[in-house]
Amino acid sequence: MKTTDSASIRAALQKAADDLLEGRVPGPLTGVRLIELADVKRHRLTHDNPDINLSFQKRAREINRSKPEVESLRDRLAHEVERAKRLSRERDTLTEQLRNYAAALMMVTNERDQLLEQLQSNGNIVPINKSTR
Repeated sequence: MKTTDSASIRAALQKAADDLLEGRVPGPLTGVRLIELADVKRHRLTHDNPDINLSFQKRAREINRSKPEVESLRDRLAHEVERAKRLSRERDTLTEQLRNYAAALMMVTNERDQLLEQLQSNGNIVPINKSTR
């Protein structure tokens, strides 16, 4: 729209807002999409017609709150958040188990080394010479 007539700009903005909000025109419910559709400059919406802007924003928020697509995404987000928490708890549990196994293995290895050392010092273990085989 190349006219500078306030009434026609206002009418174009209102029609574009109604078309977007009622789904007659595809696209996101944003101010940018609204001014693109009305073919006006941004300040015509934000400065010259703030009442249309506020009304559009309010109605867009209400629609976005109740849209099935939005609800579906919110449900998926909640599910993924719970999944992330569960996986984090499982990771922490497995990390603790790994630490416990490492500590137990270290104790068993140390005990084995001590027993081998004792047996060797008592002469009970004779090393096998690999070269005689």
